[in-house]
Amino acid sequence: MEAVYATPHAGEPGSPFDLPVVLRSSRDLLAAVPYLLGFRPRECCVVVCVTTEGRIGLVARTSLTDADGVARPDGPGPDARTVARAAARAGAAFVLVVLCTARPEAAVLRHAVDVLAALDEVLDVAADVETWLVGADGYRGLGCSDPACCPPGGRPLGELEHGEVGAAFVVAGRAVAASEQEAHRIVRAPVAVRDRAAKAAGRAERARPTALDGEAAGVSTARWRSEAYGVWRDLVRQAADERRAAVPGGETVLPPARLGRLAAALADVSVRDAVLLSLVPGGADVADLTAGGAEDEAAVEVATARAIARVVDPRVGVPPDPATADAARLVLEQVVGAAPRRWHAAPLALLGFLAWWRGDGWLASRRVREALRQDPSHRLAALLAGVLRAAVPPGWVASSGGRVPSDATGPATGPATGLVTGLVTGLVTGPATGVVGGPVTGLDVG
Repeated sequence: MEAVYATPHAGEPGSPFDLPVVLRSSRDLLAAVPYLLGFRPRECCVVVCVTTEGRIGLVARTSLTDADGVARPDGPGPDARTVARAAARAGAAFVLVVLCTARPEAAVLRHAVDVLAALDEVLDVAADVETWLVGADGYRGLGCSDPACCPPGGRPLGELEHGEVGAAFVVAGRAVAASEQEAHRIVRAPVAVRDRAAKAAGRAERARPTALDGEAAGVSTARWRSEAYGVWRDLVRQAADERRAAVPGGETVLPPARLGRLAAALADVSVRDAVLLSLVPGGADVADLTAGGAEDEAAVEVATARAIARVVDPRVGVPPDPATADAARLVLEQVVGAAPRRWHAAPLALLGFLAWWRGDGWLASRRVREALRQDPSHRLAALLAGVLRAAVPPGWVASSGGRVPSDATGPATGPATGLVTGLVTGLVTGPATGVVGGPVTGLDVG
């Protein structure tokens, strides 16, 4: 089970949620669903919640692949309860439940019944709930008996796909991919680029000092890490410069050898942590210290905890800087596209972190799954998987309207004991625990 947060800017780190059109009806909201997800939903149940303030407070998705139509004697299943609790915490006043399927209605109706029963248990009695079916050829309201509203064969999908709402999203630059896979696919580099990157990665790995190198290993390792982190900074700077200068639709291609060297370096925890810290506004100094092996470890831990607080703590949390995040995403995606697969776990985990922080839960979930497939023991990816399952939002999302449960504990005190511990402290025991809310949040369950 996964529980994650999302904005409609799929794959594009940027500003908080902003709709380019006013949604005036259930059909408008239904037409907006693919744009809220960033791709056309297939074989799933999508739940969209509108708050009392008139904003979209939750977009949730549960899979229909395991729907068998068998009633559960103990009530709704865990996926439905997860969605319902999230809707309640988001302050839902209106809920749209959408079954997106090409299968017969009877084969998937039980899933909607589960979700509706769970919503009925936890929502305020004044909350309105509507259920719609979007099939291969048409759409209609489930339970609607008005033939003028919902004829027996359903209304044509073109009404949703080519209406005013879709046009407004397109004009605003919001694209919809045909599938989640297409929306989140990282393109593999040409063979010649991959060969050069692989050779550079191998050279960088062989050049890394080991304990067998004697007393000078510590100094040499610090130098190796610092130089590797310098490669990261140079690539991010180059990506940002080229994107600013590029013509619309132009492609930014980074040097294969440097991508390969970075791929091998990211397997080193200190380099990876320095890269993560460099993404945080004000984190450049502590990133330099982390990569260079500073002698004052306590000071580094305090600075790290402060930097991570800007990611996880609702009181001081900020979204990633759009330009920095976009350049970093480009570099990390090109590392994955060029380097051999055995070096993919770290850049994929960092892409997952960046997507989660930016609020794109579906992208974060996919990148974390990909990282864990490459390395099931990868600590950062495993941590992020737990964060997504627990439905913990980044700090800026929580501070934008999320609700902190009355039993949420306060922030941990004292220095963090390293980056991963700092993330765990801030995310699992800090004030963001259990928070659901923000400009727009999403759940991807099952």
